[in-house]
Amino acid sequence: MDWDENMIQWITGFILLLSSLGMIITKNPVHSCLSFLLSLLALATLYLELSASFIAVMQILVYAGAILVLFMFVIILFQDAYPKIEMVKARNCPVFLLGTGTAFILTLFSIGKKMVSLTPSETHLPKDFGTVETLGKALYLDFFFPFEAVILLFLVALIGSLYIGKKAT
Repeated sequence: MDWDENMIQWITGFILLLSSLGMIITKNPVHSCLSFLLSLLALATLYLELSASFIAVMQILVYAGAILVLFMFVIILFQDAYPKIEMVKARNCPVFLLGTGTAFILTLFSIGKKMVSLTPSETHLPKDFGTVETLGKALYLDFFFPFEAVILLFLVALIGSLYIGKKAT
């Protein structure tokens, strides 16, 4: 891995961290959604750097295309609830906030300490790494049961949300 590729990964990682923080910190839901879009695009760029072009394209199509549009639809649907939520004063326990902040800082230091000692891998990727064929083989041959279990879980969640969301007649 040469200096240019490493620098691109660091810059993309920094953009990913900033956009993720922007998504959490921003009070306006539309701005938060736009920060989420930027973090999804930065993650797709990291996938491209890791030679997983199919996953990068699916990241953009599925998450940035479909899921983000769904989020925007929900934001627009509940736009009247946003001012009412702001009227409620948040009640935070200072001890809990201090403990959470301390745990977060310690976790960052621990991860940073481990990342400094990482060495680049000298192994080369297989020729067909990250292609649609290898991904399909992994999903439908090696991990068929977990893949189908997740699909079943999504189906149950869809039916449950339709049942909860239906109006009483």
